[in-house]
Amino acid sequence: MADAAWIENMKRIVLKAVEEGDPCDVILGTVIKDSPVAVQIDQKTTLSETQIIVPEHLTDHEEQMSIPGVGEVSVTVKGGFKNGQRILLLQKRGAQQYVAVGRW
Repeated sequence: MADAAWIENMKRIVLKAVEEGDPCDVILGTVIKDSPVAVQIDQKTTLSETQIIVPEHLTDHEEQMSIPGVGEVSVTVKGGFKNGQRILLLQKRGAQQYVAVGRW
């Protein structure tokens, strides 16, 4: 009987470790406003721009490029969110801050 109790305790320990090792949730959202950004993640929850960390590659931004025969040029990359786009967010467990990781 001691073995069965030991096995059950190990199961509980392993399950707790798995739960603790899952530090974020993957959330799907829809851009409902592009400036300032607002993203709806369900019928009741809309995230504001202050709640979303957006990496540079998902924004409109300037890039320097070297073109053979032309030299250094500055180009504008149009990577910002548009109304209606679906985006993928990561939410830190228990926090109200999200990181945008991509769109589809």
